[in-house]
Amino acid sequence: METPLRPCNECGSPLPLEATKRRKFCSPTCRRRSNDREHRRAKQKTEVQRLSDQLDEARADVSRKESQLANARKTIEAERTQLRRQETKARKRERQQQGHAQRAITARVKNLVATRDRLASVTADLAAATTGQVDRSDLEIAAQQIVDLEKRVATATDRHRALSGQYSELREKFESLVTDYNKAVRRVNEMSRDRQKLLPVIDAWDTLAGRLANSVPTGQLSPADREIVRSWATWKAGRDRLLKAGQ
Repeated sequence: METPLRPCNECGSPLPLEATKRRKFCSPTCRRRSNDREHRRAKQKTEVQRLSDQLDEARADVSRKESQLANARKTIEAERTQLRRQETKARKRERQQQGHAQRAITARVKNLVATRDRLASVTADLAAATTGQVDRSDLEIAAQQIVDLEKRVATATDRHRALSGQYSELREKFESLVTDYNKAVRRVNEMSRDRQKLLPVIDAWDTLAGRLANSVPTGQLSPADREIVRSWATWKAGRDRLLKAGQ
């Protein structure tokens, strides 16, 4: 009984009778063709793996950026709320302080006018006293009144200075709050510009992952590629929900 000839692994032609068990090809040409095909297959797998690695890196970077952006939005919104509250309180205090200061200034002006009138009256009394008979008791009373009036004027002046200092402090606090608010607004604008820079990366990742999902059936993908397709499908479903909700 003759032993059947083994076929060549490349072209299918029968191998020579003297071929060893380890021999798989009928000629060096078939061996070279098989090696070239294996090399191309390995190169194609390497290119797919490289694209998969790039997709993984892009996905991780996008996730980090989106998480950072969400946290920054929450922080900035909280800071905006706090700044608005502080600004409202500062304006209210400023109006109150301005009202107090205005009333204090008005009272001081009235006090000064009354003091001037009283000084004029005392001066007239002194002039009348010096032209006629001098009464020592009236002069002493007038002098004491002048001293009292000078003390009251000094007290009113000190009070006015204190109120002016408080008003300046409130004004500086208000300007500081406005500065902090402007910084927060600039930070929001910077985060928005960073998101605009990431949009091309997100679109490229979306396109590549979609092509990978549609080019090969899921059952024929490697575990790493299946994970990429699964993550892309989850991300796409979340994005579609946000778009549908108008966000």
